[in-house]
Amino acid sequence: MQTVMEIADNHPHAHLPHLWSANIAPPTLADPDDPNKLSPTRLSRAEMKSGEPKRIWKSGSTCRVAFVTRLHRRAVRQEFWCASFEESQVFLNIAGHPEVVNFMEQRTTVPFVDLSGRDTFTRVDAHVLLRSGEEVLVSVKYDEKARRQSYLAEIANVAAQTPYEVADRFTVTSRYLFYPTYRDCAHAIHQARGGWDPDADDHMLELSEHLGERFTLQEIVDASGLGHRGRRAVIRLVGDGDIGKHLLDPFSPDTQLWSAAA
Repeated sequence: MQTVMEIADNHPHAHLPHLWSANIAPPTLADPDDPNKLSPTRLSRAEMKSGEPKRIWKSGSTCRVAFVTRLHRRAVRQEFWCASFEESQVFLNIAGHPEVVNFMEQRTTVPFVDLSGRDTFTRVDAHVLLRSGEEVLVSVKYDEKARRQSYLAEIANVAAQTPYEVADRFTVTSRYLFYPTYRDCAHAIHQARGGWDPDADDHMLELSEHLGERFTLQEIVDASGLGHRGRRAVIRLVGDGDIGKHLLDPFSPDTQLWSAAA
């Protein structure tokens, strides 16, 4: 059930381990001539191919919020369909994590035997690919249910029956299980990725490798001479994991950063 893909030497994820034999590949790169072109992540209706129905993920009838973002500074803009505002906010926080390479909504179905002994299945809210090559299934719930012990027991039962060929881990979350400062940073990364400035990104990435072991956000912006363009590029690079920052530090002038590029 794994998909093997060829990897271009100049692809921004080329150095990451195992990703090209995962169930989910890294996101498609944007067309530099049309970087804001939108790519949907799901089928909206049943389609037939060679007499066989294609796999249907989430349908329009269940969509309440359409969340649009890039998952990498060079990636195509993707549109995710969300069943609730809660789900869209969790997706935003997932997208802003530097270890996340890609995710897809409503992609994976896991059959299992529930706690009463009944054969059933669950359609997982998000299937996430990490930089390590690990794959994580994510169930999104409102905060009270995401902390409820009875529901966590149900998910633990599903996780125990999820084959490693499908995913490495199964987790439950709500937007409030992400620390407030982390949520602010994820939103800043989301906004910065809305821009397209490869020249600034490349300049800041190279500069980060020559500023010593640690430097502040203000120091690298000042050294670049790019002002706000430089700051937005640094935020994109932090979101992509190429410049390091403690997850719970804000994007403040005196925040400590470091080069994390391979």
